[in-house]
Parts: sequence; structure tokens; C-alpha cells
Amino acid sequence: MSAQGRSGERRGRARAAAALVAAASALLPVACAHSSADRRSVAATVFPIYDLARRVAGDRLDVRLILLPGLDPHRYEPRPRDVAGLADASLIFAVGLGLDPWAQGLARSAGAGEARVFEMGPLMDPILAPPGIVRTEPLIDPHFWTDPVRGQHAVDVIVEALTALDAAGGPFYRDRGEEIKRSLQRVNAEVERQAQGWSRRRIVTFHGSLFYFAQRYRLQVVGVVEPLPGQEPTAQHMAALVALLKGPDGPALFAEPQMDAQIARALAREASVVLHQVDPMGGGPQTASYEDMVRQLAQAMDGALR
Repeated sequence: MSAQGRSGERRGRARAAAALVAAASALLPVACAHSSADRRSVAATVFPIYDLARRVAGDRLDVRLILLPGLDPHRYEPRPRDVAGLADASLIFAVGLGLDPWAQGLARSAGAGEARVFEMGPLMDPILAPPGIVRTEPLIDPHFWTDPVRGQHAVDVIVEALTALDAAGGPFYRDRGEEIKRSLQRVNAEVERQAQGWSRRRIVTFHGSLFYFAQRYRLQVVGVVEPLPGQEPTAQHMAALVALLKGPDGPALFAEPQMDAQIARALAREASVVLHQVDPMGGGPQTASYEDMVRQLAQAMDGALR
């Protein structure tokens, strides 16, 4: 497909997403002003979506992050204050694809209603990772934001969704969205240049979080330490990973700060390899923006693959 065709397809999907949001928002009270006292609020389940949404929204909407940085979305248990904070949310941006199923329950408990939960992942051309040497089932990676090109499409979807809630702010959201997309284009170009220096190309991730990043920058995810998030890997699975790491052209091994690295450390000791760390969620001091998160992924690859 040509670049023009892909661009048209992305715009079409963004408009379709906006239509879904508009249908849901028609059931909500109409905001008649945008003062700090009565402007609408929206929320996002994870930091990468939150960062894009708050930057598109600017000062026209309040944007709230549900999952605090450093927490694992797969093991997250909502707190009472999370429920209370969503009572007035006009829209909740979620990932879907199995990452944040708790968003629907939060919305119901807060009285916001499931119609206000907008799952973005299915609109991002999700990747079905095939079975491999240390994985017996296909795996859908919901972490679409690790690819900044998909991140640009996410910005389009967010712009259309917020415009459906606040039509008067449409030009404002579109202008800010275009600025953010240019920033993401620059980050993608930076990482493309870095990737040219990665002499190794095979990686083992802690869980299935980097398939989009790997696809974009021509890496190969050959193993996953925890194939099912939250479930300890079997002894057979660990033995297969050790053999893989010790083998010729052994892949680089990564842990993640949101998850207990004890298993990964044991694996690194057994295979006598270095354990690297990568943060696919962001939001910490070194990953305080979407772009910082992507750059940190690239820097981790620099340290492991050059």
C-alpha cells in the first residue's frame, strides 16, 4: 500500500473511532464552558496513552492517569480512590487486548458506565506473535505504543475522540496533535539511526512487551521469560531459555521495573549472561514523556546489542 493509502486508512480508522466516542458521549451531560471549575475530565489507564492525551487536551480538559508509574497493569488491583476519581470522567482511554480488563469494572464502580471506556489497542493494527522455541501459544502484544509510528496513529485517534467530546476544541486539539506527531516522527528517525548500529538482533523479554518495537526496528523476540503475565514459568520453560541464552548468537536478556526481576536474575546467573533492564511503560524520572520512554528503549538496546 502506498504512503498516501496508508495515511487515508489511518484517517478512516480515526474517524471510525471518533464515531464510537461520539455515540457514547451523546449520553453524557453537555459541558457548556471550559473553566477550571466545570471543564470535562478524561482518564487513561497507562502512562503512554495518558501522556499523549494530556498533551493533546492542553488546558481544555483535565486528564488523569489511573495506573501510577511503576505498577504492573497485569497485577493491578484498583483502589477506592481510583474509583472515586473516575466518577466525573467523560471518557476513559484504555488499551484493551487483555492489558487492562479492570478498566471496565472501574468505570462501573465509579458510575461512569462501560460506554465511556474506549479501548484503543484494537485500532492499532495489533501484532499476533507466533509460537516460538520457548512459547507454546500465539501471544497478542497490547503494548502498541512502543512503536512511535503507531504512537502517531494513537494521537490521531485521541484528537478525534476529544473532538467528539468537545467540538469547539477541535481545531485546538488538531493543532496540538500535529505538533506531537512531528515530535514522534523525530524520535522514530533517531531510533532508526541508532538501530543501524545494533550488531545483534535477537532479544528475550521478560513478558510480551516489545514485539512492536522489535518489528519497527528489525529485531527478533526469540523468547519471553513470563509467557503469561503473573504466572511463574515452568522448569521446562526455564531450561529452554537457558539453552537459548547459552547458544550461538545468544540473545540479550531484559527485565522490566514493573515486574519482579527475581526470575530473570536467576535465569541470567544460570546462563552466565548480563541482565539488562528496559521500561516499556514509562512515567518514571527518566521516562517522563512518551518520547523519553521510546528513547530509553533505544538506549537499553544500545547497551545490549552493540
